Amino acid sequence: MASKEEMKKIAVKCIEDDKFRDDFEKDPIKAAVSMGITLTEVQANDIKAHASKVQAAGVRESKGFVSSIISS
Repeated sequence: MASKEEMKKIAVKCIEDDKFRDDFEKDPIKAAVSMGITLTEVQANDIKAHASKVQAAGVRESKGFVSSIISS
């Protein structure tokens, strides 16, 4: 299970690295492993669910996705 600090590292990586963000959006668990971080299925699903809600609310996609990572 990824800690809050690890989730912040993932969020920063998503902001700084477009390819990583694309990979993370497709497969969060695999992308997290590439950083040496273990993300659970529950955490990955929570991130996806939160990102969908934020996007539905009209928040810019990249900002909403990063927000979903930090809030998980």
